[in-house]
Amino acid sequence: MGNTHYSVATVLTMFMTGLALGSYLGGRWIDKKSNPLALYAVLEGAIGIYCLLIPCMIEWASPLFQWVYQAQGESYTQVSLYRFLICGFILLVPTSFMGATLPVLSKHVSRDTAFIGRDVGTLYSLNTFGAVFGALSSAFLFMRLWGVLTTIYFAAALNIGIAIVIFLLFRPRMSSDEREEPASQDTEDEAIVSDLSRANTVIILLAFGFSGLCALTYQVAWNRIFSLLLGSSVYAFSLILTTFILGLALGTVVFSRLVNQIKNPPAVFGILQAAIGVSALMALPLFGDIPFVNRWVYQNWSMEFASIQWSVFLVIFSLLFVPTFCMGGQFPIVIRLVARKLDTLGHSIGKVYASNTIGTIVGSFLAGFVLIPWVGIQNTILVAVMLNMLIGLALLVMSPRLSLNLKMYVLPAILVVCFLWGRSLEPWDKSVISSGSYMPYRIGDLSEAEARTNKILFYREGTHTTVTTELSVSGNIFLRVNGKTDASLAMDMRTQLLSGYLPMLLHADPKSALVIGQGSGITLGAVEQFPVKNVDLVEISSAVIEGSRFFDPFNHHALDDERLKLIVADGRNHVALAERKYDVIVSEPSNPWISGVGALFTVNFFELMKKRLNPGGVACIWVHTNMSPMSFKSVVRTFAETFESVTLWESIVGDDYLLIGSDSEMKLSYEKVNELLSNEVRGKDLHGIGVHKVRDLMSLLIMNRERILEFGKEAPIHTDDNSLLEFNAPRYIYKDERDVLVRQLTPFVKIDSSLLEFSQLDEADRLGVLTEIEATERSESQVSEIKRRNRVDGLLDQAKEAYEAGDAARAVEIYGQILKRDPEHVLAWLNMGNILKGLGRLNAAEIAYMRTLEVNPFYLFGNIALAQLYLTNKEPEKALEVLKSVREWHTVGDSEISLYMGLAFSFQKKVELAVEELQNAIRLNPGFDLPYYYLGVQYLNSRPNLSKKHLKKFLALSAKKPGNPNLITKAQQLLGKL
Repeated sequence: MGNTHYSVATVLTMFMTGLALGSYLGGRWIDKKSNPLALYAVLEGAIGIYCLLIPCMIEWASPLFQWVYQAQGESYTQVSLYRFLICGFILLVPTSFMGATLPVLSKHVSRDTAFIGRDVGTLYSLNTFGAVFGALSSAFLFMRLWGVLTTIYFAAALNIGIAIVIFLLFRPRMSSDEREEPASQDTEDEAIVSDLSRANTVIILLAFGFSGLCALTYQVAWNRIFSLLLGSSVYAFSLILTTFILGLALGTVVFSRLVNQIKNPPAVFGILQAAIGVSALMALPLFGDIPFVNRWVYQNWSMEFASIQWSVFLVIFSLLFVPTFCMGGQFPIVIRLVARKLDTLGHSIGKVYASNTIGTIVGSFLAGFVLIPWVGIQNTILVAVMLNMLIGLALLVMSPRLSLNLKMYVLPAILVVCFLWGRSLEPWDKSVISSGSYMPYRIGDLSEAEARTNKILFYREGTHTTVTTELSVSGNIFLRVNGKTDASLAMDMRTQLLSGYLPMLLHADPKSALVIGQGSGITLGAVEQFPVKNVDLVEISSAVIEGSRFFDPFNHHALDDERLKLIVADGRNHVALAERKYDVIVSEPSNPWISGVGALFTVNFFELMKKRLNPGGVACIWVHTNMSPMSFKSVVRTFAETFESVTLWESIVGDDYLLIGSDSEMKLSYEKVNELLSNEVRGKDLHGIGVHKVRDLMSLLIMNRERILEFGKEAPIHTDDNSLLEFNAPRYIYKDERDVLVRQLTPFVKIDSSLLEFSQLDEADRLGVLTEIEATERSESQVSEIKRRNRVDGLLDQAKEAYEAGDAARAVEIYGQILKRDPEHVLAWLNMGNILKGLGRLNAAEIAYMRTLEVNPFYLFGNIALAQLYLTNKEPEKALEVLKSVREWHTVGDSEISLYMGLAFSFQKKVELAVEELQNAIRLNPGFDLPYYYLGVQYLNSRPNLSKKHLKKFLALSAKKPGNPNLITKAQQLLGKL
């Protein structure tokens, strides 16, 4: 079914549907039976036996999944429907049995109507504590050590073992399980419960159902924001789930002990609902501070995996404990309100459990597919908060013991306060939360985010992931998925380009290609530079597709190619189920420490790739070194064992490697490569990464198949079952052993010149070429490119020093030298323009700024500089033209764009528009000082109090980062007059 959010939602929905159905039907049925313990044992045994069969059933269903994908592939709705039905066929029976266990066992445990809430709540809490252990141990222990299948069999064996133990130890009690219901004692409190229950049971069940809806809305939203802030590894997901369930368990066990002492259960139920909303609201702004907590942990704690996981658990627990505790506390109270008789106990518990579970199904769907893509994560949580408050206050209004004044005035006031409180919360800083602070080696990005040195070009909280595209002043564009940089225009360019060019060059005559993963689209664009007839792109996230549009100037506008077929789906799922075969398949996913990505590096996937290739087809996979040396060896050995002809290429020494394989002998045509590199237009991509000659390309080849197998001979084969990368790679986010890997690689490195094929050169020329290649140093072309970049960086430093020393002419001269080496160096053009503007050479500055936009139309710094120039030259119309053109594609909003639009409107005496834009600048960046000054000026005559407020705010912010001495003086003078 793949690793998409839709697939996960399908499984989750069917799982919860089974629980709801089982609890309802099981509850109705058990009330008619006299031996619930025997039935419970049967259910446990049936669950175990059925779960033993599930791996086989999934295997048997594979042809059916394949038929659905091939027959209905163009219709996502129909594919989803069929998958839902198939999944239901597999999961509905065991999950229904699971759902039935609670009402069935409750029927056995509860012996007194006065203590139903306590007994059932205690039973439920024990079950939930078991879920805590299962959620934690499955990731941190069982699947990591035993693999997936053994873990399933172990869990199934436990179910069967429970059934056997019950039959052996409790067999005498199963023969007669009749009980007498004690006479009820109608205390005042019990009368309240009884009266309310008879009249309003449906309302209580509806409230509990909506509570389940809110709970799963929170869970999905919290999971998304924690994935962005704490990472997307299997361990992070396990800790999020564990903490959520732990809060439920603790709440249930505490309130199970208190439930019989509660004098007004409906009111307490309402208070708990409101408490969930208030506590979730209080926690909401704190999520934005987690990146700074991560930084503090890295600076003050050890970088051991265990200590980092403890810090992750503590962060999650501190934010989620109160709301989840209150969620858990509801269950025994609702049981006490609804379940009043032992003879209908099973039915009552079944209704309670089913109503809440149905709510969770709806909540999961709404949060994942509607609310988050529509209003974002933060607002999704606010929606759940307000719904909790409404439910809670409605329940309190129903309570007979509350005064009329409290119901009419106090409760609505609380609701209004919470609404206004939620409205007043500032949105999380997109730069900060997307900085990837959970990776210690990227913690410097957090400092850049704090300083807002980069511009956000795109931000989307999509169905699957949160995608951010950012621009640095140097011109680098980088695309982040859940905070992790997946593509950029910096060193990543080497891997992105080589992933496309190398496999296409190693195929004799490629006519069709499949690219898995869009990222920047650079790889896709490289593939499209060859005369293929069709190219399929499979990308799991539509938000990545949108975010990659800002790389269009650098990827040959890859998404606009007429030969391209875009498929938004899971890459592995497509390779497994599609009918079409390809000449070349390129797999360039995200890092394998991310949950689910490791499945693209197993022998099972490599075998699928091989089946999806035409005869003579070539497969290419990217491998990063964020893993242990043994894990790296496991991947390369697994790939080499799968294909008959394999080569390993070093894209970035110690970081990025490419494995290219085929079942036919691969040859690299000297003439084909030479022709490509000799063409100024077609060869420009590779020239940009230091590959100018065949020798440069061959310097990146470090091993053939024989050497790879020798290098990785001690490593295990990576399979879907053992999932080595899924569980081992995340440990190396905090532990860097790349230097160890490079040392281990070195003895096996040898450029295999036999890969080259000549069709035109004579013997003497061939010998000369081969001699030159054999004399080539490992990754020689990369070293040369690094030296070239360092020389340019050195010139940038010299230009900066010259300018700061007051020698503007010398600085301009040095920038000219940089531009001779690299005519598309946008930072050199920008800095040169700034100096020329300072010298009063406005026309020359305009040319420099416009040149930055010719290189990259999305270079926002160039747009802003150009608008500033026009305002300096008292040309607000031109400034507005530039800024309005930016707004046509820049939908995220930028405080500087709003600032200069406000100033342009101010020039035109359009005060209302100017104020609106300046206020928008403050909304986008409350720490930006300049809008406060100009708003103070705008309000000077019309609203002096507001003017004073904004001018004081400007001075306060300017004191922290002085840089506008003239404006500071003017602000002080204006305040003196006010």
